[in-house]
Amino acid sequence: MTPSSEEKEIRALFHSFPSLRMDEDKQQMIARQIREEKELFMRMKRRKTVSKAIGVIAASFALFLIAYQVVISMESPSVQSAQIKNEPVSPGTTAAGTAEQKAKVTTINPQIQAYVEEALNKTNQVYSPESMTVIVTDPHTGEILAMANRMPNKTAKEQEYAGRAVPDPVPAFPIVTLAAAIQEGKFDPHEIYDSGTYEVAPDKLIKDPNNGMGWGEITYLEGVLSSSNVAFAKLGNERLQKGVLEEYLKRFGFGNQTGIELEGEEAGSLPTMEKPYEVANAAMGKGATATALQQVAALGVIANGGELMRPHLYKNADTDTKSQYMVRQVISEEAAKKVREILESAVSSKFASLRVLFKLDEYSVAGNFGVAPKYDAQGNVIIGKNIATFIGFAPSDDPKLLIYVSVDEPKTDPMVALWWGPIISPIFKDVMANSLQHLQKQ
Repeated sequence: MTPSSEEKEIRALFHSFPSLRMDEDKQQMIARQIREEKELFMRMKRRKTVSKAIGVIAASFALFLIAYQVVISMESPSVQSAQIKNEPVSPGTTAAGTAEQKAKVTTINPQIQAYVEEALNKTNQVYSPESMTVIVTDPHTGEILAMANRMPNKTAKEQEYAGRAVPDPVPAFPIVTLAAAIQEGKFDPHEIYDSGTYEVAPDKLIKDPNNGMGWGEITYLEGVLSSSNVAFAKLGNERLQKGVLEEYLKRFGFGNQTGIELEGEEAGSLPTMEKPYEVANAAMGKGATATALQQVAALGVIANGGELMRPHLYKNADTDTKSQYMVRQVISEEAAKKVREILESAVSSKFASLRVLFKLDEYSVAGNFGVAPKYDAQGNVIIGKNIATFIGFAPSDDPKLLIYVSVDEPKTDPMVALWWGPIISPIFKDVMANSLQHLQKQ
C-alpha cells in the first residue's frame, strides 16, 4: 500500500528526531489522527477568511504538536519523569527543544544593554571593584531588558552570577517587611518609637546604622525613610512575628527558584526564625541568602501593583501574554501603592540620608539601598569588606523600568567606600535616565 502524505510526513519527522521513532502501527495511528485534524482544520478554514500562508504555517505547526503529544503519551512513566526532572518547574516554562521554544526571541534590548555595559566600564576604570552586577527589567512583564556583570579574575558566566544566592539580601527583605506590615494593617506611619538601639533579648542588641546613635524619638515612617534597623526589627519581631513574616517572604518568591532560563539558578535560603532576635534580623535582611533575580522580582511586586512576575530572557513576540509569567498576586494594589510612595520618599525626602544621590531631574525614583558584609569560608564576617546594592524603579508613579545595581569591594579611599553613594549611584542614574529616554523615542 502506498503511504499516505501524512505517513510520509510522520516518517520524515521521526527521521529528524530519532528519539521519537516507533513501530509502523503506531505511526499509522498517528497519521490517521493527523489526517482527521487536517480535515477538521480545512473545514474551519473554508468557513473563515484565512490567508493561504497562515493556513500552511498553522497546519505544519499542528502536525508537529500533535505527533509530539501522541508520542509523549505513549512513552513509559519512567521516561516522562526523567524529562520532567530536567525541565524548569515554574509557571509558563516550555520544554527544551520544542518548536515553541525555538520560535522565542530574546527580551534583551540591545540599546539598554549598551548603556549598562558603558556604565560598568566607566565604574571599573575608576574603582576596579571585585565585581559588579546590573539587571534591568520591565516590572510589569518580568522581561529582562539588560543584564551584565564584571568579575575580574573569575571564570563564571556573567548571566549565571545573577542566579547565585548570596548572604544578607538587605535591600529587598526590609521592603517585604514593610509591605507585609502595610498589607496586614500593622504599620502606623505616625506612631512614635525610640530609635538608636533595640534590645530584643538579653545581650541581643540591634543598632541603627549610625552606630546605634539613632535620631531620638521619631515616627515609624521617619525610621523607614532613614533605614532604621530598629524600625524594621520592631515591625518584624513585634508586629508581624515569625509566622506572618515567613509567609510573606515565601509569597515574594524567596526560598524558591524564579524559573528563569538560566542553568544553575539557586533557590537561596530563608532565614532561621526560631528566636525573637533571629526574627528581628530576618526583617532587616540578615540570616538569609537570595539571588539578584529574586530581589528584582520581589521589588517588581511593589512596582507593578502587587504581582510576582517570573523573570525571563526569552519570549514569543506574537503570542506571549502577561498572564503566562504571573506567579501570584502577593499584596493588594492599594498596599503596593503605599509602599511605592514610601520608597519614593526614601530617595527624595530630608530623612533619606545619602540616598538623595539617586534622584533624577526628569523622573521620580523609588527604591532601597543596602550594604551587606562579606563572609569568609567559615561564615565569619570579613571586616572592612562589603557589597552595596541599590534596587529602584522609575517613574515611581508609573514604573517603566526596574534596575538592580550591586558593587563589591571598590578600590578607593576607605571614607568614600564607607558611604558608597558616589560609587553606585552613577551606574543607576546613567542607565535609568538613558534607558527611559530611549523607550520614549521608540
